[in-house]
Amino acid sequence: MRYFFIIVLLILPATSFAAGFQLEQQPGSVKVGDTFTTTLSLRTDLDVINAAEGSVHFSPTLALVDIRLQGSLVPLWVSSPIEKEKGVVSFAGVLPGGYQGEGKIFTLVFKAVEKGTGRIFFGSDTTAYQNDGKGTAATLSLPTLAFSIGTPSGTPHTVNLEEDVSPPESFTPVVSSGEPFGLRGSVLIFTAQDKNSGIARYDIARSYFQQAKESSLTWIVTSSPYVLASGDNTRYLYVRAVDRAGNTRVEIVPPQEFSIIAFMLAWWPVLIGVAIVVILLIQFRRR
Repeated sequence: MRYFFIIVLLILPATSFAAGFQLEQQPGSVKVGDTFTTTLSLRTDLDVINAAEGSVHFSPTLALVDIRLQGSLVPLWVSSPIEKEKGVVSFAGVLPGGYQGEGKIFTLVFKAVEKGTGRIFFGSDTTAYQNDGKGTAATLSLPTLAFSIGTPSGTPHTVNLEEDVSPPESFTPVVSSGEPFGLRGSVLIFTAQDKNSGIARYDIARSYFQQAKESSLTWIVTSSPYVLASGDNTRYLYVRAVDRAGNTRVEIVPPQEFSIIAFMLAWWPVLIGVAIVVILLIQFRRR
């Protein structure tokens, strides 16, 4: 993933860099059963950055309820924030043209499940990249958020989240050589953006029909790059991005090679019509 950032950063102008991440908890007092938010923000002071990646870890006394991207300063997620392993939220984003100032990256929604101490902190892989044309890793301040989780009393605090009803943004899957990824044959590369709850997963399906219904297809969970299997080149490939709220966006990749089966299935009404006309003409001439 670092190589992707370096390619982006090499085309951007040089500048100095100084930055830090921040963690802000709301509300400040937490009891067992309470739901609360922790917002991850970036502060650049007078300097500029154009990429950041890393992980946010949290203690077993907390359970992750949701991840929200509303108001994020990141326009392009290489890897949308996701809990890939228990207690660790990983992320990677790019800010084309660079960013200067202070803004929100994403918001985590937690539930306190045990009495004791809650801890939220950054992993050692957390890095921001200088806008110096070289992809130089910056020196960052990475604070730890620690707080007491008290005994429950009364009604637990809840967080009112706006329902996500919007699908992921439109995206364009691209067929490419698998060699740059260390893979044989051709691969399908894709990434989608979702500014509300974020992308949860990708699915892929195949069909000889261009207008197949989403519900009629057989979907398989996949990731990018996807290695094209035998027969994929002659069928329509359907790539589905699913956000954490269950909203979907489906994009279609046309066949890369001619298939007589696909041709006949796509044009069978016309072919049948032509056959009927030919039969009628033959019978007319015989009479």
